[in-house]
Amino acid sequence: MKNKEVEQDYNKSTESLKKYAKENGFEIPEMLEYKLIPIGYLSIDESFEKGEVSINFLNKLHILWNEGLTLMSLGFHECEFCIDEGNYKNRGRSSSEKELVDRENKVRYKFPKMIFHYIEKHKYLPPLDFIKFVMSCN
Repeated sequence: MKNKEVEQDYNKSTESLKKYAKENGFEIPEMLEYKLIPIGYLSIDESFEKGEVSINFLNKLHILWNEGLTLMSLGFHECEFCIDEGNYKNRGRSSSEKELVDRENKVRYKFPKMIFHYIEKHKYLPPLDFIKFVMSCN
C-alpha cells in the first residue's frame, strides 16, 4: 500500500469514528485529532528518497519496534523491488505495522515492518522529521 492510500484509509476511518462518537454522545479521543504520517509504504510505481541512515537510528527503530503493541494484518506484503530484480528467494516479506505517537506535535507515525528491509536492502531514506523523532524517543 502506498503512503497516500494508508493516509486516505486512516482519514476515512477517523471521520467515521468521529461521526459515530458525535451521534452517540461519546467524547472524541484526542488521538483522532492527531495527524497521521505514513512512513515507508513503498511501491515500485513511485519514487522514494534514497540515502544512508545511521546505525544508531536503525538500532533505535528496532528497539521501538519491539516495544508496545504491533498491528497485524491478514495478509503479507512482499517486496516489489526484490521481485522486480528477480530476487524471489530472499525477498522482503512482512505483515505487521507499528505506530509511534509524537504527542508534542500531535502526530502519529505509522510504518510497516518492511521499513527495515527497505532501509537495509534498497537504501530507503525516511523523512528527516521521522528520523529526528525516533532519535528523540527515550
